Amino acid sequence: MATKSYVQVELAPETVELFDRYHKYTGTSPELYISQLVEKTLPTVQAMVDAMDEASNDPDGADVMEIFGRKMAEAALEQRQASQAAPLTV
Repeated sequence: MATKSYVQVELAPETVELFDRYHKYTGTSPELYISQLVEKTLPTVQAMVDAMDEASNDPDGADVMEIFGRKMAEAALEQRQASQAAPLTV
C-alpha cells in the first residue's frame, strides 16, 4: 500500500547517462522529470482504478477495459472543457 510521499527509484546506468545529457540541454533534473511524468499520468491511473472499482461492484461482471475507455474519454472531455473555459494566454 502506498502510504509514503517519497519513492526511491534506482535507474540503470544508461538511464542515468541519458538523464545527465538531458539535464545538460534542458536544466531538468531526473527527479523533476519523473515527478512531472507521474503527475501528468495520474488521470490514467485514476481512470483505471475507478474502472476496477466499478467493475468489482458490478454483479454482471462488467468489462474493466470498456469502463476504463469511458473514464478516459470523460477525463479528456473534462480537460478539453477546462482548457476552453480558461484558454492559455501569452
